[in-house]
Amino acid sequence: MTKIQAEKWFEYQNIVTFADTNVVGNVYFAHYFDWQGKCRDTLLWEIYPEFVEDMRRGFSLITEFAHVDFLQEAALFEVVIVRMRVTDLTRTRIELEFEYIRQADGNLLAKGRQAVIWLNAQHRPSLMPDALYDGTLRFFTFSDF
Repeated sequence: MTKIQAEKWFEYQNIVTFADTNVVGNVYFAHYFDWQGKCRDTLLWEIYPEFVEDMRRGFSLITEFAHVDFLQEAALFEVVIVRMRVTDLTRTRIELEFEYIRQADGNLLAKGRQAVIWLNAQHRPSLMPDALYDGTLRFFTFSDF
């Protein structure tokens, strides 16, 4: 298996709301993981809208791991750009890298990683559909890692 890294990033824009903050007014750490999921799911919907039907038939993506390193705080009503790219892609697994950037000043707020595995209707790892695999390859531009 050859590790690959996408050169292209997918971007998801998030506006920090009261629901994202704690009593001090900064973003509660767990919301960075939520934003990873929203970013991933938004791209999934764009490149593989058939996923909804696959879910109804028992297929799924399960998170193998998720990680965030916090560098700076985000606050209420700031716009945070969540950037995502693929760092490894096989027929059963996608590994992703995330950057969280404050739109106003371009500062990097956090970095993260996540891996998801395609599961069949029996909840076992299996080959992801060609349309999902090919859609991921088409969206991102890859170079050897």
